[in-house]
Amino acid sequence: MWPHTVAILIGGQSRRMGSPKHLVELANGNTMFQMMLKFAHTFSERIIILGGEIEGQQCISDLRLHHGPVGGIEAMLHSNIDSKYLVVGCDMPSIREKDVQPFLSCNTNAVFVNDKRILGLPLLIHEETKDACTAYLDSGGRSIKGFVSEIPHSKIAISSMQCDVLRSVNTREDINKLTLE
Repeated sequence: MWPHTVAILIGGQSRRMGSPKHLVELANGNTMFQMMLKFAHTFSERIIILGGEIEGQQCISDLRLHHGPVGGIEAMLHSNIDSKYLVVGCDMPSIREKDVQPFLSCNTNAVFVNDKRILGLPLLIHEETKDACTAYLDSGGRSIKGFVSEIPHSKIAISSMQCDVLRSVNTREDINKLTLE
């Protein structure tokens, strides 16, 4: 088991989906949140939820409202629950442990890149970036990619096929395209 924490972001507005993404039921009968929880439990016993409340789960509320996923990451980093976190969105139901394996042994902040394009999630982030995260939000920044560009990080190249597996599900049409195990 990986000895660190998997953080699942659930707090988005889900405008394109039309309902909270983490509660959307998939063809296999599971919600996106249930799929992400199963994914996290395959390699970690330490799981937290960012940006919302899920009964029976350890949840961390944002320190500031309406600051997007980086606001959730800031709250997580300031929680001091762990020194290293794998952050994923609740809308990545196709992700598997093998997809994030390169992160699990990484000693730096890390992101995946495809053709020089940074993927915002998943993201491996270390607690020592908390001051940089707060400064980024204080400066008006809101995007994960913008935040990552402000901190030291490793870039792990992935193929276009791997990129498709890690893509967030944003619409009902995206759900129809999913291939779930």
